[in-house]
Amino acid sequence: MKHRFKNIICIAVSAALIFSLTACGGGSYSGEAKNESNLSMAPAVASYVEKVDQEYAYGIAETLAYDETYLSNDLGWRTAGSDAEHKAADYLAGEMENLGLEAVEKVPVTVDKWQFNDASLTIKGTDIDIMPASYATNGTDKKGITAEIVDVGDGTAAAYEGKNVKGKIALAGVDQWNVAWIDQYMNEAALHGAAAIVTYDTGGYATYSDDMINMQDLCAEDVIPCVSISKNHYKELAKAIKAGNNKATLKVDNVMEPDKGTSYNVIGKIKGKSSDQQIIVSGHYDVYFNGFQDDSCAIGLVLAMAKAMKDSEYTPENDIVFVAHGSEEWGAIGSQFDWTTGAWEMINNAHPEWAGKTLAMINFELPALYDGKEKGQISCVPEFAPVVKELVDNSGLIAAPANDIYPKGIDSATMDSNTMEDGVSYRASGVPYFINIPGNQDGEKGWMQQRYHTVADDKDTYSADVMTTNLNTFGAIAIYIDQTPALDLDLAATCDDLDEALDEDTAKAAGADPADYKAAAANLRTAAETWNKKIDDINGRYEKAAADGASEEELAAIRTEGKELNKETLEAFKYVQDHFIGIIGTSDVVVKHLAYQNNVQLISAITAALEKGDIANEDEESGALDMAYMINGGGEYGYYLFSPQTCQASEKTLLEDTNKGNIFWGTGKGAELADTNKATMSLLAKAADLEKGKKVKFDKEIKIYKKALKVQQKHMKSTMAAETKAMEKLAQKLK
Repeated sequence: MKHRFKNIICIAVSAALIFSLTACGGGSYSGEAKNESNLSMAPAVASYVEKVDQEYAYGIAETLAYDETYLSNDLGWRTAGSDAEHKAADYLAGEMENLGLEAVEKVPVTVDKWQFNDASLTIKGTDIDIMPASYATNGTDKKGITAEIVDVGDGTAAAYEGKNVKGKIALAGVDQWNVAWIDQYMNEAALHGAAAIVTYDTGGYATYSDDMINMQDLCAEDVIPCVSISKNHYKELAKAIKAGNNKATLKVDNVMEPDKGTSYNVIGKIKGKSSDQQIIVSGHYDVYFNGFQDDSCAIGLVLAMAKAMKDSEYTPENDIVFVAHGSEEWGAIGSQFDWTTGAWEMINNAHPEWAGKTLAMINFELPALYDGKEKGQISCVPEFAPVVKELVDNSGLIAAPANDIYPKGIDSATMDSNTMEDGVSYRASGVPYFINIPGNQDGEKGWMQQRYHTVADDKDTYSADVMTTNLNTFGAIAIYIDQTPALDLDLAATCDDLDEALDEDTAKAAGADPADYKAAAANLRTAAETWNKKIDDINGRYEKAAADGASEEELAAIRTEGKELNKETLEAFKYVQDHFIGIIGTSDVVVKHLAYQNNVQLISAITAALEKGDIANEDEESGALDMAYMINGGGEYGYYLFSPQTCQASEKTLLEDTNKGNIFWGTGKGAELADTNKATMSLLAKAADLEKGKKVKFDKEIKIYKKALKVQQKHMKSTMAAETKAMEKLAQKLK
């Protein structure tokens, strides 16, 4: 699972089902917790829930997390294309076969191989001998790098002033939650000539204790060795440096093989009565620091769901495909879209035909983590939100659990999915999906800031009740989708997003035609609602026929109708992803024109502030520099702290025209960046002059911002025109 400082998606654990949940074994029946359901699949759900076994899921997670056979080093890693990942794939394939799954296969996909074997950092004249954690960079030779180690404070550009790190080892405190991703710290050190950089967390991540070492994906070109140590390690080094012992030797044993790695996505199936359609149930098995919750528990859940279906003798209408993805945490050098590489390769190169036949993907991250909240919640693409609401509020199929995990039941309001896990790769290819909401991530005391990607991601955080809740809830959803002839995917929800994305005043100022846009959106909504009636008609007739005891032939005929409609529904969903869905930076999933609309609004406000001479007004946050960092989805913030070359290196890995073929699920989703950084940097310099009592003018900066504004307005106008045309075309497809 991925979390980026620009847009940390704080999400909490999932939902529950009909029956009481026990801390061990399957869920036992409880009349108090049961909502009676008249749906035809209710008996199958009941049988499935009775066979749910969270202890089995725990055992799988424990093996994946702690069995040294499946780990690369003493820190407990299993990374993209590593030998450990290959051994784990063999284990998972064997387990799938033991469960009786069919067509078990290790599907090879190409990734950039990274295998971290070992590392050491020693200081001459001391007994300091640390094993740092290495980022995805080339290592050193066997002799390592022996050089002076120089403390560069917080690792920003200003911290290097007056310090010579050329050919030396930089030592920097980093905060990847609030300040910058590791790329910028590494590139800044390289810019100043450092031979390597050693980092430790000063805040944000790894706050559980000062003994924590944290690791993230390095979304950059490999420039110098980059490693991480704990804050307590840093204290040892600082003491040694102060005493005059500053000669360090850094050795890093890393195997980096661009485009030569093989990762395995392990699959097994419960074959349906037909293989024309399928449902995917998935998690990822690559880990840092043993990764018990992230994401060994998810693989335990995936296999436990398969086990419960097999043990309950469930016969699906469609294939249920269980997938353990490799290379989710990282899989590509020099890309800001470097995660979920194994999944992206799966749906685009190994099995592209899945995009047109997969009714839903159900993905899991951290599925046994309790958030302390009173209500469970589910995350999904917007088009699945209405069916979740129906299932929770009216179907009787999903209800409050009988245990104390979520005393107020399940929230029928869903949370939109984001880009931080494997679902984003499938969504980009036209597969709608659900994901559990990993729990207890909010704030400084949450799991995400304290334990994420550290050794504190351990068994102590495991909740048997949450695991069982997720097994029950998402098993019910899988069975519901499998048994429902016409896919309950509401394209009217797309229209909600399109409507909410429009700011008429900003559109008019950009020369766009909001009236045409609104008319096209209204027409699309009418078509989508008509389409929903087709879905409802087929499913309603099926449920009535099943209740009336119709023959298998009669039911099969209705299913055939649904299957034909599903092809077009999935085509329409793919069309939505291609024509309406964009990404700001690498995290915010938005309607495409919003990237430009946001920039237009920001730049206009910044220009207005400068024309009033208001450069900074932190109390009201209305000064130019109080807003400028938010340009390009927060991308401008780097220029406040790092050298221009450092920021430009990050931008290069983000854009298609400078990183062609290496942005994966971001392809076709990004926007042209506003060219404003020179004005922003100039303002930062003038703010310093103002503090010294100097007089300044902002004519130059206003000119740059106004020029950028016109360009962004032009892009907004053309993007809205394309969206309008696409809405009209999709409406025609649905009629």
